[in-house]
Amino acid sequence: MSLIRASVGLGVVDLCAIEVLAKASIYQYEAALAEVRSWLEAGVDLESIYLDGLVPAARLLGGWWLDDRIDFVKVTVGTHCLQQILYEFSPQFLQRADQKFNGYRAIFFSTPGSQHSFGPIMLAEFFRREGWKASNLVPESEADVFKELSQQWFEVIGFSVSSDRAIGALKALISEARQVSLNPRVLIMIGGPMVDMIPNLAEVLGADLVGGDARASQRLARQNIKKLELAA
Repeated sequence: MSLIRASVGLGVVDLCAIEVLAKASIYQYEAALAEVRSWLEAGVDLESIYLDGLVPAARLLGGWWLDDRIDFVKVTVGTHCLQQILYEFSPQFLQRADQKFNGYRAIFFSTPGSQHSFGPIMLAEFFRREGWKASNLVPESEADVFKELSQQWFEVIGFSVSSDRAIGALKALISEARQVSLNPRVLIMIGGPMVDMIPNLAEVLGADLVGGDARASQRLARQNIKKLELAA
């Protein structure tokens, strides 16, 4: 299958507000949560808050770390805070979910050994809202990945690529994942910071789909499953 890339939406949250959230996430959860609640009160819908507020805040934390403005502990604390905000609003976000299972299953992995799982959590939320049975996992090792894929059927397997140091190992992992998967036509999707930094990363890793924002990624995955079904 030729490589397919999802589009990325445009932001609607003010950049200054995103910076306020990012800073608050490092030091005080309640302040970060209050900032997000203020956006809701101002009329910004929750989907836009997720995609155009929380995601850019997480990216900003990563950028500050790369620029040595904050250390690894602070970026980890900040990212964890943003994840907790996702959990806080999850029931409200999923109120609009399609209650009927659409027949598709997806699982999203962080890079084995990574402490950051914000991206996979966000993806799982959007997929669940559209009727998927979706889960996310922070595997301690490749064995954890293979165990999941050998026990459950998935139409889509996603990997978040957060560092270029893991590319070699992830390429081998994706190859093995296809062999282990109960679904011989499983679609492999990649996302994360390295996707933008390495344009041909999907080809290098042997992935099928390149995720954009979580909303676009869900649509992309569903469209390509439909194409596989029609070609069968």
